[in-house]
Amino acid sequence: MLFESCHIGGIDAVCPIIRSATFEGMADEHGHPTERLVQTYKTLAHGGVGIMISGMMAASSMEPYQHRQIRIDTDDCITPLADMVQQVHDSQGKIIAQIVVMGSAILLPEGENRTIISPSGVPEKHGRTVQESQLLTTAQIHALVSSVATAAQRAKKAGYDGVQFHSAHGYLASKFLTPYFNHRQDQYGGTLENRARFLLECITAIRTAVGPDYPVWVKLNCADFMKEDGLTFEESQQVMLWLADKKVTAIEISGGNTVSLPRQGPIRAIRRTKEPMYFAQYAAKAAALLKNKTTVGVVGGFRTVQDIEQTLNTTNLSFISMCRPLLRQPDLPNLWKQGSTEPATCISCSRCFGADDVDCIFHKTKES
Repeated sequence: MLFESCHIGGIDAVCPIIRSATFEGMADEHGHPTERLVQTYKTLAHGGVGIMISGMMAASSMEPYQHRQIRIDTDDCITPLADMVQQVHDSQGKIIAQIVVMGSAILLPEGENRTIISPSGVPEKHGRTVQESQLLTTAQIHALVSSVATAAQRAKKAGYDGVQFHSAHGYLASKFLTPYFNHRQDQYGGTLENRARFLLECITAIRTAVGPDYPVWVKLNCADFMKEDGLTFEESQQVMLWLADKKVTAIEISGGNTVSLPRQGPIRAIRRTKEPMYFAQYAAKAAALLKNKTTVGVVGGFRTVQDIEQTLNTTNLSFISMCRPLLRQPDLPNLWKQGSTEPATCISCSRCFGADDVDCIFHKTKES
């Protein structure tokens, strides 16, 4: 059953194992795809993944690009992206463009004297570094909504099978949802309805730009897992219902941000926390709530084919996303399809993430 063809979030797929968006750090100096990125996607397609979601793509030139980040903020991005997407399709793969307004410099921003934008100008700590930011004006918010919609339209022109708007992990749409970062006293702050306004306006604009039938996905935190002033699960469920009303095709559930409690962020070391599938219980409840309204899936800590099958068979969840395991084993779905019952060899060390050419540390060791 797991490896039968299926229809997920408006897209036909060979299986419900999704490659969750994974920053690759493989753009050239223009923010266009390199041959290594093309080969990465083709390898995932040949490895049997059902759908792959691209690494986060810059939707607006209002903020700094991240180091070697793919861009989709101008029309000159369409042709190189279309060439890459065509090669993915020729490899029998399906690919979704993840578009993002960062509102953060978690990686290394390109350029000098460029301002990090945020809902309220609240500083953010990344390790020992304090990142200052500039409060967005209402006019700038409206401009960002327009940029996101136009980016989605470019993705459709480039041939992507759908788009996903990144609204989790402390990026800008997530920050608007989170009271810790959102102190605004206008229509974009205060009540949950106001804090969700930016996200919902982006989705409305995207849907208008791409039409009623094009797959529009959202990545959303089930909760922020903060000491105080974080988005709660109850609030997240309400946001999901609003997204379903906006005709979102699928919601991928994650959780946490850069200021979550220790070991409660988006990327967790399973051996340390002894907590695999760390968002599954929240996602299962959300999927039941949204049954017959929109497709729901989950990312985070899945390492065995048995856990994936059990989760899909006993809940209303429609897909399971994976990130780090597919960096180490891009052919993992095919291995399981061929009968292997061995767990993913990923050890959740997270040393795969760096500024350039994101890859499993064991691959890098072999290359050196």
